[in-house]
Amino acid sequence: MSESRGFSYAIVLAAAFLLWIPVALFGAGGYSALLALAAIPAIFFVRYRSFGWLSAAILALVVWAAISTLWSAESDAIVSGDLAEGNFGVNAAGLRIVLTALASLLVIGAGLRIRGPNRIALGVILLVITLHGISMLLMGIFPDTALGLYAPFSDPVREAPQNILRSTNAFSLAVPVLIGAAWMLPSPWRFLASGSAFLLGVMTFLLVRSDVALLGSILVLLAIGTVFLFRQNGLRILLGVVGAAIIAAPVILPAAAPVAVRNELPLPSSTKSRIFAWSLAAKKVHERPFVGHGIEASKEWRETFADEPELLALMRQSTDLTDIPWEKYRILPGHPHNMGLQLWAETGLVGVILACTVLLLLALALPPPSSLGMPVTIAAAGLIGAGFSLFSLSYSLWNEAFWATVVLVAAAIVLLYRQKPQA
Repeated sequence: MSESRGFSYAIVLAAAFLLWIPVALFGAGGYSALLALAAIPAIFFVRYRSFGWLSAAILALVVWAAISTLWSAESDAIVSGDLAEGNFGVNAAGLRIVLTALASLLVIGAGLRIRGPNRIALGVILLVITLHGISMLLMGIFPDTALGLYAPFSDPVREAPQNILRSTNAFSLAVPVLIGAAWMLPSPWRFLASGSAFLLGVMTFLLVRSDVALLGSILVLLAIGTVFLFRQNGLRILLGVVGAAIIAAPVILPAAAPVAVRNELPLPSSTKSRIFAWSLAAKKVHERPFVGHGIEASKEWRETFADEPELLALMRQSTDLTDIPWEKYRILPGHPHNMGLQLWAETGLVGVILACTVLLLLALALPPPSSLGMPVTIAAAGLIGAGFSLFSLSYSLWNEAFWATVVLVAAAIVLLYRQKPQA
């Protein structure tokens, strides 16, 4: 099976995106399984000799993360459950992230082998993303109805709102594909269509009240502005900003809590909790700066505000809720909610060097802007902007569903790139 024999991997991508909405509506956790399904046929399309230094660097990073399990305080059984009973799962974070990386390389590698345009497959993907956005917008307009629809499947008080937020975050990653595809239209329709796609995202994020997705929209605009301002190196500049943010995380983020409190910044409660968690995570970085504490070790950091009097004082100063025993609350609930800081804390300087090497090699591997075209450049820049928001404020670094979502969107951008006939 290969592109040359008449069967295009574009069909596989379109088929995978047909499952995008149901996976998203149930909390987006199934995107890792969806990526795995897309990776299986990719095995027959990939040109394995084309894997180079970038692929090697990605694998080196995830293998180092997996090795860090050896000294992590958090270590689970490799697998659990029974495949026949439908409850089989991979518990070991190191193995999950390695498998996700392998599946990602297969999907992107197969996508890059697509020859020529496939407008039907791209049209299916764009339609699915648009319908996803409209469905999330309707949930924001009619929240009680949405929670009622979730009631037979999940707790409408705790689980359902989280599923809606995660689905919204997944849509925020896909919006740049709509914006980039709109730029393929002639003027002035490109401005109308791309503006409508952006507005659909903003209205959805406002109504669903996803602060991180709304911040992502701002970053998408800034990222797109960057590639228009710097036509030749805009994407490389954006990747450099991500690398710089990772390197500087242990220095800059611990200062966020004192600055926010002393200047009485009007931050949401969720953001306040994150900036206090960053202070604790930064202290952990200094304890083991070279190799880190091991993958998912932050799950076992159970320090409360009573253990950090300075943070306790700042917490009390930052809120009017004086009847809450803050000294009993954990500072860091599960993970630091900043992937750059988590990379430092759990994989150390070694992990940071490997991650920055990946970013550098990716920047060097990018085709010239004249080859990419502005629709693809816009979509890629938007994905970096939206992804950086979630990277900085939301998920664990080892959340394979997040990375699977990013890769599936990236594969859609590759398909957008292939709309130009290739030599």
